[in-house]
Amino acid sequence: MAGQDVNRRDKKKRPLRHAVVLNMITGTILLAFIAGAVVLILYPYTVMRGFKKDTDCDMDYTLRMLDRDYLEDIAGRTKEIYYSLSESEKSDPFTDEYRDRFRALSEEPGFKEARSVLFDCRETEEMSNIAFFFYDDENDRFVIIIDGDTDENFYLPGQYVSEENGSIDKLPTIKNIQKSEWLMSLNYAALSGWTLSNYRDVTGKNGDVIGFIYTDMNVNEFYNKLFLFVVVYVVLMLIVMARVAGRATALLKERIIDPVTTLSRTAVAYTERDKTSEDEGVTYFRDLDINTGDEIETLWESLTDMEADMNDTMKRIREMTSARERIDTELSIARQIQAAMLPGNFPAFPERTDFELFAVMNPAREVGGDFYEFFLIDDEHIALAIADVSDKGVPAALFMMIARTLVKNHARLNSSPAEILSFANARLCEGNEAGQFVTIWLAIVELSTGRCIAGNAGHEHPALCRAGGSYELQIYDHSMPLGVLEDNEFSEHEFMLYPGDRIFVYTDGVTDAINSEEERFGAQRMLEALNKDAGASPEETLENVKKAIIGFEDGTEHYDDITMLSFVYRST
Repeated sequence: MAGQDVNRRDKKKRPLRHAVVLNMITGTILLAFIAGAVVLILYPYTVMRGFKKDTDCDMDYTLRMLDRDYLEDIAGRTKEIYYSLSESEKSDPFTDEYRDRFRALSEEPGFKEARSVLFDCRETEEMSNIAFFFYDDENDRFVIIIDGDTDENFYLPGQYVSEENGSIDKLPTIKNIQKSEWLMSLNYAALSGWTLSNYRDVTGKNGDVIGFIYTDMNVNEFYNKLFLFVVVYVVLMLIVMARVAGRATALLKERIIDPVTTLSRTAVAYTERDKTSEDEGVTYFRDLDINTGDEIETLWESLTDMEADMNDTMKRIREMTSARERIDTELSIARQIQAAMLPGNFPAFPERTDFELFAVMNPAREVGGDFYEFFLIDDEHIALAIADVSDKGVPAALFMMIARTLVKNHARLNSSPAEILSFANARLCEGNEAGQFVTIWLAIVELSTGRCIAGNAGHEHPALCRAGGSYELQIYDHSMPLGVLEDNEFSEHEFMLYPGDRIFVYTDGVTDAINSEEERFGAQRMLEALNKDAGASPEETLENVKKAIIGFEDGTEHYDDITMLSFVYRST
């Protein structure tokens, strides 16, 4: 079978002729559509240009047939009467009172002769209408001077058309139409329906524009020509596409659709197989017989190879999953052991009324490198500690447990913080080839007096809140972390606690928390969270800080352990 695979892959592949042919057919169809689209765009333009030229000629002919002197005279008199009327008198141009103002003009022989010219032109050229008018700029009105419409529909001089009683073009549109070689406006009227309108200036003896002549052409002829063209084009394209589609369909089915369908069904069967089965000997793609001699055959060969690789990968994944499950179980046990080592029952000393405390640790991984500790050395003294081991995970957790044990055991010997830290440091430096270290804040509080002695080995500055006041960082010189130098000396810091005073200590997982914009939470935000309710109980204090961190991170994953401890001194 391996030899056959090599021979099959070494075969000279034939060109993908059917794909080339299909691309050529597709290109031809696209070119036909593009050409048709261009024609569909140019044809209406050509027809409109013809209509424009015809109406221009009609208006030129009509103006030559009219008496220009009479046009100027009647235009002037119509304007004079029109502009002498108040707006209230001009509110309705169809009342008998309004029409009587202009009726004398329509009874003049010159008017009747001019109207006859317009009427004959409209009838001869089969126009919807032709008329002579002037434009009222202030009110956007076509004020008719001579109308060539039928006796039943024609307007008297002075009657006007506006947006209130019809459809008109504004003066800028009229000017644009006159300048264009093809542009006409599309309007609708109840009597004439949809029409294409064209305009021409009418000038007097001195060359001033005294009005306009316009023509309305019914759009049916335009639409009929366009519709006929579209029908012929669509029929031809359907015939061509039907023949092309028939040949292309047969070619596609033989060379593409059938092989791809076979591959698709096999892929579905492959994905629906029992993935929990350990029998990688069953094959799906290898048993197919696809010999198209092109990229589809290459795809089949690739899927066959992929199937073999996937079977091998699934086998390895099952092996790794099994190993991972064992590791997860061991880490879960380690986390339970670590949690059990830290004091976790609160209230920790319910019989004591001279102090309150609460602490939490949230590891960033299954196990963490932070720890907190508190215990009564005797009835008069309590030890408080919080620490952060370098690195994360299991190595840090192991180093943490060693450091915690050293600190706690030596603290019970009534040693000072400096002595405790010095002892733990010397032991942690022995055989520390991994170069791990731990920062720690350790304090011993004399509960009867409030006297507190603290040592800080490279840890974060504690926050102190005096009774009734607010939290502030206590900044003083630190010693080096444990596990760095074997003969390192450690200093101490002494201060007094008074009833109601509070101490808040934490690891850098609090201040180093980041949001999506990679901003640090920082000490200032921490103080703001503490001082939001400075008099809260230790548990509420830690909850306030935790909520502030969660709100600041806004879904960003923790990358460091977060450990906090709050202590309130009550005295006796």
